[in-house]
Amino acid sequence: MEKTKVTIIGAGSAVFGLSTLVGILRHPNLRGIELFLHDINEEGLRKIHQLAEKMNQTFGSEVTVKSSTHRASALEGASFVVLSIAVDREKCWKLDREIALKYGINHYAENGGPGAFAHTARNLSVIMPILKDMEKYCPDAWLLNFTNPVPKICTAASLYTRIKTIGICHQINFGYYILAGLFKEELGLKLPRDFGFRWNDQSLALFRMMSKKGKEHFQIRAWGLNHFTWMISVTDRKTGEDLYPKIREKVKKVPSFFEPLTMEVFRIFGIMPVPGDCHLCEYLPYTHSVNRKTWERYDIQMYDFEWAEQSRQKMWEEIEKILEGKTPLEKMEEVETERGEFIIAGILKNLNSYEEAVNIPNRGYIENLPEGVIVEVPALLGNTGPLGIALGKLPEPIAELCRRQALITELTVRAIVEEDRSLALQAFALDPMIDDPALARELLEEYLKTFDSYLKFKL
Repeated sequence: MEKTKVTIIGAGSAVFGLSTLVGILRHPNLRGIELFLHDINEEGLRKIHQLAEKMNQTFGSEVTVKSSTHRASALEGASFVVLSIAVDREKCWKLDREIALKYGINHYAENGGPGAFAHTARNLSVIMPILKDMEKYCPDAWLLNFTNPVPKICTAASLYTRIKTIGICHQINFGYYILAGLFKEELGLKLPRDFGFRWNDQSLALFRMMSKKGKEHFQIRAWGLNHFTWMISVTDRKTGEDLYPKIREKVKKVPSFFEPLTMEVFRIFGIMPVPGDCHLCEYLPYTHSVNRKTWERYDIQMYDFEWAEQSRQKMWEEIEKILEGKTPLEKMEEVETERGEFIIAGILKNLNSYEEAVNIPNRGYIENLPEGVIVEVPALLGNTGPLGIALGKLPEPIAELCRRQALITELTVRAIVEEDRSLALQAFALDPMIDDPALARELLEEYLKTFDSYLKFKL
């Protein structure tokens, strides 16, 4: 009997690639599959292959592990393709942000705002050929996309290919972190005086503990767009009690340092955002003004590029120690996965399993968002793929915020793939962080000039 083939594109990464690998090899419903690892980084791929073989033996996964830098071999006959790649991620991300800063725009520059256009263009230059290869070598495969900007990459797959695509993101965990912070006394949490989120090892450890504790006690049902979902329902996981009345009281007394933008948006719209201030600010025009210093006022924590590089280096050092036998393999049990393995297993084994957040085309799941746009919704997973759980309608002010971003996403993707500069300009002119048509033109031209060498698309 032919084995189910799962291919990981970007397997040589010590971040998403590694966590996906660990999840697949630990999952009981994925025993005996063929796992094919692909990356253009030959040395990184070699090490991850060795690690996979070691884990396979230790975990008793009975998986056949293969690897290659040759993409056609990796994709041929695959049933699932996990995509986790980036193009000079930190280097280019810093440039995206710095370019906008010159024009008075202080923004996170990853998935929303003008910097997201350049991020999307660079990644699609690499990803569109991968998608075309999937149509050739594994047209019936499911693509599980981790690559940011998730909704824009998924939109490109949906508009321009026949590939079945699911976008995956872990940001729902931040919602549980927020709830744990609000209900810290009830959960018996003894937190530092200032337990606000920071990009460092100590804060990340605290975040993981808090989000885990929040998930044990609460149930979030959230709908919207990736990094822009909203807690439509929050209940006690044991009793089913609606917790929104208590949340409203908690927010009145919340410390000023704890997710101040999130709390202010909640006070205005009456619905708690999920993603936390770092990502919420990507889609709203409230924190970008350099002149009014709104970034500082809301204490937005920019991603720490140096810390990220150091963390990645530490992970590679840990992998080396494991391969040399200096660190026990059980260390890999501590790796937090991105739940890709649960989505694969749910589809492969027809489990009808529940996932809190998947990014899929809107098929009436949110009635007041356009049909077909990529939405993030809870879903059930069976052999026909994810079946989104329908909400009905988002509160109309929230829907309006989402509609603007969904249109910007579509225009951005169409501009890049169709090489249409006029569509790109429209996307910039619609961006809520840009308040001057001349600025829209100048920013677009500077991004295109700066990243010309990265782009296969020539607008």
